[in-house]
Amino acid sequence: MSNDQKLEAKYGLFTAISMVIGQVIGSGIFFKVDDVLLATQGNVLAGLLGFLIVGISVVFAGISMANYAELLPRDGGILSYVNYRFGETASYFVGWIYMSLFYPSLTAVLFTVSGIYIAHLISEFINFSPTPLHYALIGFVNLVIFFLVNIFRPKASGIFQQMTTVLKVLPLIFIASLGILSLFKGEVSDVNTFTQVGNGLQNQSFILLVAASFIPISFAFDGWYIATQISGEIKNSSKNLPKALIIGTISVMVIYIAYYLGIVFRMSGSEIIQLKDTYITEFARKTASNSGAILMQLFIIISVLGTSNGLLLATIRVPFQFSNLEKSKKILNLDKIDERTQMPVNSAIFGASMIVFYLFIYYINNTHPYFTESNFDLSAIPIIFIYLVNGALFLGLFQLFRKKAFARNSIFKKIITVIAVLGNAIVLFGTATAPNGLTYFIINILFILAGFLLMKKK
Repeated sequence: MSNDQKLEAKYGLFTAISMVIGQVIGSGIFFKVDDVLLATQGNVLAGLLGFLIVGISVVFAGISMANYAELLPRDGGILSYVNYRFGETASYFVGWIYMSLFYPSLTAVLFTVSGIYIAHLISEFINFSPTPLHYALIGFVNLVIFFLVNIFRPKASGIFQQMTTVLKVLPLIFIASLGILSLFKGEVSDVNTFTQVGNGLQNQSFILLVAASFIPISFAFDGWYIATQISGEIKNSSKNLPKALIIGTISVMVIYIAYYLGIVFRMSGSEIIQLKDTYITEFARKTASNSGAILMQLFIIISVLGTSNGLLLATIRVPFQFSNLEKSKKILNLDKIDERTQMPVNSAIFGASMIVFYLFIYYINNTHPYFTESNFDLSAIPIIFIYLVNGALFLGLFQLFRKKAFARNSIFKKIITVIAVLGNAIVLFGTATAPNGLTYFIINILFILAGFLLMKKK
């Protein structure tokens, strides 16, 4: 990767930690608990073990990725790691998918989700029925606002990231506290909370129930690695980024487990399954009436906007990083940094344009019968790719161990990396066997092949 132009190191350790926590705690945790319990047939203990196992594997993945962050504290994050371990061709294709698919599509999905929550909050006060068009239009307006802030006030964007990370954690801690109080007061919703099994196959193996929870939980934990995308803009990156990855993933695991316990101590597994995604609103309504439900929706909106902003922060920098790869053709001056704003403005405009394109695609995905009837999930496509990349990087660490690239704790690092590889494999296996799973893999392959169009010929 070319290092002729470098981005200013402007973010401290807390912003880096907030990126890790903020990108994981979005809307996923609020709307995956019902999926977890559905997968475990209402067995709360199986869900708890699932959160614990996946959480530990994510922590180990963060520690494993921190090895690369320690060696390569420069712009590009995972792009730099792939280039270092597998060479320029591999990093080119990763950069291409990042620019053309991964970041813009996920960012579009999250901004649309922000539109969903805002539209439904408005419907609490105005008599109207929100539609996918409302979601897309509100998402687009949010995108424009946050794009302008990131371009002209990038430090303000970092402050917002910190603020939303704190605010989005508050309802999780509040719910966890309610659950703990319920436990001490003997007000747990079901005396058999940790043994109950809902409707379904009553003879299902407990181990298989735990395994079934891995997929929805893994998606709830996704996003921790996105902080590596601004590694070159983090002060003292070789020390602060590894700390952020480790502290951030451990914090998320503790928060998620406490939140899960807070929910299941106050609501039965069967009730959560029946309510589906609305369980959190009803939980708040039961705890603090209608005003509590509205307040909870506000917190969720803040949570999603924080995640959306973090993804946007990364997306508008990816074209700049891609254009600076050795094998990339130089187009549209994407590799230039604006002297006045000290931001890659051309890169940002291109990235935002890609997000708008995917906002339209996601709108089609949510309205056309071909996609809605088959439950086609746009967000699953980039998730497959990043888990393939992360898995390859974790495996690649073993050669670095053999070359003694790390002076200390070699055996400990190997054990952690093995667990990280196993956790990655669980997610990929679950996705491949899910409905439309093969189609998602094929789309990834087609995008990779399209990358040859912008590859330099030598």
